[in-house]
Amino acid sequence: MSTSRTDAHKVFADLYRKTRSPEHQQKIDEVIQKSNDIFIRIDLMKKVDEEFEQKKKEESDKKPEGEDKSSKSSQSSSASKTAPKPVKKQPDAGPGLGFLANLFGGNANITKFAKDTGTVEVGFLGRNSKIAPSVERLFKALKEDQIISTLQALRLAESQGWRHWRPLVYNVVLNFNKFFNNFISLDSLFIDEISPEIFLNRSLKMQMYYARHLSRNDARDIILGHVPELVKKDEKLSVKLPSIISGLNYGLNLENGRPKLTDAIRAFYVVSNKKVIGWEEILDSLNVPPINETKFQGSPDITKEVETTLIKLSDDILTRMNKKEELHGLRQRYFKIDDNGKISFDFLNGVVDDYFAHHMPENMNSAAFKSSYKGMPHKLIHILLRDFQSCYTPLLEGTVKIGTKNHNRDVLVTQPGLFKTEIEEINNLLRQLDAFNKKYPSFQYTFSNFNQNTSGGSVEDQITVNLLRLLAEASAFMGKFAERINVLVENHLLAKDYEAKGQLNERVLASKEKVLEEVKVLHRFLPFYDSTMVSGNRLNSKTLEYVFVDMAQLLFNYAVIYKDKFTVNKLTAHRKLDAELNALKAEYERLSGKTFDDPQNRFAPSEEQ
Repeated sequence: MSTSRTDAHKVFADLYRKTRSPEHQQKIDEVIQKSNDIFIRIDLMKKVDEEFEQKKKEESDKKPEGEDKSSKSSQSSSASKTAPKPVKKQPDAGPGLGFLANLFGGNANITKFAKDTGTVEVGFLGRNSKIAPSVERLFKALKEDQIISTLQALRLAESQGWRHWRPLVYNVVLNFNKFFNNFISLDSLFIDEISPEIFLNRSLKMQMYYARHLSRNDARDIILGHVPELVKKDEKLSVKLPSIISGLNYGLNLENGRPKLTDAIRAFYVVSNKKVIGWEEILDSLNVPPINETKFQGSPDITKEVETTLIKLSDDILTRMNKKEELHGLRQRYFKIDDNGKISFDFLNGVVDDYFAHHMPENMNSAAFKSSYKGMPHKLIHILLRDFQSCYTPLLEGTVKIGTKNHNRDVLVTQPGLFKTEIEEINNLLRQLDAFNKKYPSFQYTFSNFNQNTSGGSVEDQITVNLLRLLAEASAFMGKFAERINVLVENHLLAKDYEAKGQLNERVLASKEKVLEEVKVLHRFLPFYDSTMVSGNRLNSKTLEYVFVDMAQLLFNYAVIYKDKFTVNKLTAHRKLDAELNALKAEYERLSGKTFDDPQNRFAPSEEQ
């Protein structure tokens, strides 16, 4: 096996040209089809020759001792005329030259193949076939600039195509890229006169990629429909587009001229095997799998990039799904929204009625006064903050009574100072509002004015400017405050969900009576959540769970009434999230070839597993 491949091809040629009986030669032709490796072919041929020599020797030893050489020769000649094993019937070459060619050792089928395809030159009476010059021209027709620019375009497609195309498109283009690279590299084989065996050995990959390319009737449309569009996106390559398209067209039209590339490939098999080989026979021997339609077949670097991108897409999709679910819960829990998406603020009537009953003189406790206060932003917010201060801040800064009127106890729900900043801000806002209302007791400013001023209209009146600044400060504060209370509510609901599923540990169970010490996302209960409050306001007999949800509900709605941008955007974010999810899922489906699993089922095994 120390023989070089060049020498091996000479050994192969010498072995193949040995004179053999038809049966012997047919066996040789069969075994060399089993491998494309030149050394294995030589070994197989030698083994067949040894078997036939051994068989011949055994038959000779069986003859009677007195039989003369002429008898042996006659019988040997008779044996050599034994009919070969059945082979696929080749087309009839017709009368005339074919008859003479067959008579003198030629092959009429090869002669016909040569005439039909123009890929083989046959000698006198169809002997000594060789590859026609037209085959070499097929491999040398492209100019250097066409080759270079087309290779650059196909390299771009290999590195970037996966970012834009479905797996099928990418894999069709990638296969053509590999075919084209192998095809253009074969022209160097024609510098020296080579044996068909060398060409077939060196061109095996080209044959495989070309067979796979031809298996797709839509390959041409896919390549011309996508590669030029990708090239146009590349500033440097786009100027070479005419040359690229001509190179692509050449590679895509190799079955449309004379000779066809499939006939050229067949010609090498024909000359090598001394019989006509059909393209279907070559396809059977190549046994090429079809182009994958659902999974990118690029290099390891490309497939790794695709996998990494899919992981990120999955995370982005799940993040938005969770966000959407969270927003849905927030909208359902804290807002009353009709079918047209309009928020109802009817709850304000109860808040205002309660405040007037406890804090306003009896002569002012009328529908007209209440309507007047509800219609002016600066008057209403003063009531809302005063109400919150009197009803809810005791719960957030000290002990509260729980139980019943006759049987109650004082408990601490939140760590003193946990909401110190918020309580101080309420006091600060109320001081500013008191000062404003005392300074401008007759200032008439309606929600209609407020809506107009906050919708982009210019404001020149300095009093209005000062009031808008104060209301903007109050709305932003209430939005942030609502978020903090909501974290505690979400934690509590999560703990209840875990409890219902039997997944709680002792630490979380203990939080049912443990004071709130921090505001951060975790699963823990609201302390004494199922106990009822004892108070002199509308929260009397309400559970602490209800009070916290009510607090968050009021603050969120107040933030919307006074147009806090963060809260308003949060309420309408589901539309943006839906658009983002649709885009992300479409991209996921393009890259993975399947739809994104529903979150509840995403950890379930697939059918393939």
